[in-house]
Amino acid sequence: MKINILTIIILLFSSLQSFSQIYDSDQAHSNIQWKQINSPHFKLIFPSTFENSATALSYQLDAIIKKASEELDIQPRKIAIILQSNHVNPNGYVQLAPRKSEFYTTPPSTPDNIEWLPNLALHEMRHVAQFDKLTGRLKRPFLELLALGLFGLNLPAWFFEGDAVYTETAYSTGGRGRLSSWDMPLRTNMISNKNYTFDKYILGSYKDIVPSFYTIGYFLNTQIENTKGPTVKADILNNMRHHLIRPYNFNKALKKYTGYTSNSLFRSTIDSLRTVWVDSLIQETNHYVEIAKGRYPINYLIPQENASGELFALMTSPEKTSQIVKIENGKARRITYTGQQVNPYFQVKENFVLWDEYRRNARFAKQTHQIINIYNYKTKKLQSISHDKRYYTPIMHPNESQVAVINVSLDNYVSVDFIDITSETVVNSIDLPEGMQALQPNFNKQGDKIVLIVIDQRGTNLMEIDLQNNQQTLLLPWENQQLERPVYADNNIVYKANYNGKDQLFLFDRLSESISPITNDQFGAFNPTLTSENSILYNAYQYDGYYVAKTALKPYENAIIALKNFNNQIDQPIENPIQIDSSFRPEITKYNSLSDFFNFHSLTVSNTNFESFDNYRPGLYWQANDLLNTSQLKVGYEYDLERQKSIYSTEISYQKYYPKFTLRYENRGQIGQAGVVGRPDTTINFDWREHYVSAEVSIPFTKFRRNYTYSYGINTGTSYTKRYNLSLSTLRDFNMDIRFPIYHQVYLNRNSLRSKMDLAPKWGQNINIIYRYLPFEEQVNGEMFSVLTNFYFPGIVNNHSFQVRFAFQEFSGDYQYSYDIPLVSGFGHFVSPKVTNTMMLNYRLPIAYPDWALGSFSYLKRIQGLIFTDYQNIENSSFQPKSMGIGLSLDFNLFRYALPEFNVGSRLTYINDASATQKIVPTFSFSYSY
Repeated sequence: MKINILTIIILLFSSLQSFSQIYDSDQAHSNIQWKQINSPHFKLIFPSTFENSATALSYQLDAIIKKASEELDIQPRKIAIILQSNHVNPNGYVQLAPRKSEFYTTPPSTPDNIEWLPNLALHEMRHVAQFDKLTGRLKRPFLELLALGLFGLNLPAWFFEGDAVYTETAYSTGGRGRLSSWDMPLRTNMISNKNYTFDKYILGSYKDIVPSFYTIGYFLNTQIENTKGPTVKADILNNMRHHLIRPYNFNKALKKYTGYTSNSLFRSTIDSLRTVWVDSLIQETNHYVEIAKGRYPINYLIPQENASGELFALMTSPEKTSQIVKIENGKARRITYTGQQVNPYFQVKENFVLWDEYRRNARFAKQTHQIINIYNYKTKKLQSISHDKRYYTPIMHPNESQVAVINVSLDNYVSVDFIDITSETVVNSIDLPEGMQALQPNFNKQGDKIVLIVIDQRGTNLMEIDLQNNQQTLLLPWENQQLERPVYADNNIVYKANYNGKDQLFLFDRLSESISPITNDQFGAFNPTLTSENSILYNAYQYDGYYVAKTALKPYENAIIALKNFNNQIDQPIENPIQIDSSFRPEITKYNSLSDFFNFHSLTVSNTNFESFDNYRPGLYWQANDLLNTSQLKVGYEYDLERQKSIYSTEISYQKYYPKFTLRYENRGQIGQAGVVGRPDTTINFDWREHYVSAEVSIPFTKFRRNYTYSYGINTGTSYTKRYNLSLSTLRDFNMDIRFPIYHQVYLNRNSLRSKMDLAPKWGQNINIIYRYLPFEEQVNGEMFSVLTNFYFPGIVNNHSFQVRFAFQEFSGDYQYSYDIPLVSGFGHFVSPKVTNTMMLNYRLPIAYPDWALGSFSYLKRIQGLIFTDYQNIENSSFQPKSMGIGLSLDFNLFRYALPEFNVGSRLTYINDASATQKIVPTFSFSYSY
């Protein structure tokens, strides 16, 4: 297929906007004192509370950068690395415009097989090398945004993310590539004869479990390295950098240096994996607990019984949001919703269930913490324990009114804290050695010992702490295993590990110090808990989710395990490559984000980032952003095609503190028409220029509470307009300046969390109030008061949505022809009086989830339907709809790009008005989301 220049331009804009949306624009708390360490290769920026850990990381960064980039034959330019230690959601990214990387430094609450921060740095520094190798010649102060767009246009996500996962695995003793739980969904699908297509694996599915493009990308990159050698990726990227606007650039370079197309590489990789994973076809030994299945995959996680033998689990599915359920007679009944969690977790004891939950500062999204919820499902009472701490995996004491939690300090020091439930105070705290991470504690039956997982630079281990004397004892040899959820079985320990490259449950015998498998599941066994009958409840994985299974607490006969690392298809992994640079002497100085206020990095040809092509005005903007997302500066020029006038503008925004400030200046040309006295049918065109200055202040807040998100805030703004160069000197009653019209806005939104398949919140209440007036004008006057409301309700079946939107406004003077409220469908096709209120009712429903690919052009994920009716000026309408109709829309991806996801829709609107020039009006829509 031939692609013309217009198609390339559209793809570039889409890719540019996609990447700019992926990277967040949120801020850390304004009270953080920032410091920095500079070296020839990096500038490390971090909170003062993270100084010790940042210094330790700085000793490794030069070696990490070198190791991550040498295979691509590139020495990356100096990069700013921001350590966000006040954020508990473990992640990281690299971006351009401005060029930087951010690490969210708090370790994950699910066990890994290696120390968190150095391995995260290895992954992200590989992205730095990729950027510099492919588009590194396009630099600030003008071309970083262009480089970002070209990177996204040229490299598929599966390649650059899979390559980074390969790097974190091959050049360390850990990494996700060595986690058998990470490849398990792919392995399970293949062995279960779920032979999904390449497009489905890289673009996802609403209805089936497919691993992300990170997973399939890792195996595709591994296949390239194993079959073509370690230098081939450098050859591919080097070829591509010379042809950045060549259609199918990646595919052509891939074909030239490997002989593969993307499809043939996928088939070759799957064939290779099938030969390796054929030994997974073993006889299962588990006994599933009978639970009614749904139409789509369902997970019943961390199954456990209370003292009465009642069975509970944490249920997740694409149809429903996370909830703790009680399983009786083969059916799951909801006990409570859990809200947002960094990782799924809960515990049950008697009539109580408890779980940790993710919280954020209302204003600053990168100031987050964890709380503990304790819910009595008999009395329906909820207690939340929150000290603005980073508490993880709470576990109730078997005999006392206490909860033990893992507490991670702002400098990643870890302790086990014991909290009295009644007073909500910490009654005891046990510190772990410096540099050691701890996870998933569990009490023994007597409550005088706990066992937990520990991770440090040596690998992973199990540790037991005697609570009578605080003695800490390591139980196993240090390995790079992914250990999970240890529980006591009398004096012995049951836990999950991936010995032999498969996740199973194992029994550690304290007397003999021997390890024996107690499951031999086909795909994986997880989350053991002990029952009152001294058997084990656990999760058994299948292609359609995590099942609840039960087995006897005894070693599985004739099983052999080997305590060795799992390389997962890498032919020649490199051991212990990262060394500490003992000669490096970091100098720590203060950092102020205002030092990067004039950090100009890019030119762009649109002030709206191509969010809409309606009334598009070509132009050129020069943009600066500081590294902490607190300031933005734009200077630019636009040309208004409709008015044929030039616009010069400067915009400054500053959002470090609770209010966000925006100041904008425009010098712009305008046009108008005037009537001629005594000649009512005659008009004269005239024009002028004007200085326009606007100022806005906003205070936005967002909170998470259980399974609801609350967003609320205040916006206010004003402007001043000074007109000059009026072309019609005889014009009368023309205002040469408009002084400070003011608007105020108050909004409050409360919406329930959405599942993957939900088209809208099941429950939602949204209110928006706007008031505009002219307090300082004599020649013009008026005011406008508007109230907009939007309510969501559950539909007839899962994932359907019923929406009611009502809005009204009152206006006077010069505002009488302005509308802040939404108008009815087909408004421009009939003669309408002034509108004072509107109401819309609509019903949205998913029709199908096809997962159809049209070659490499598009991939259709979902088909939606819509029924709607609109009302206008209800008090005068006898409640007769002004318009009504139906709609159909498609959710899809284009050109195998994982983001954005596009939606194209069509509506047929019937206009119920005698003045309508056209009774049935078709409309079309096009949008995208991330």
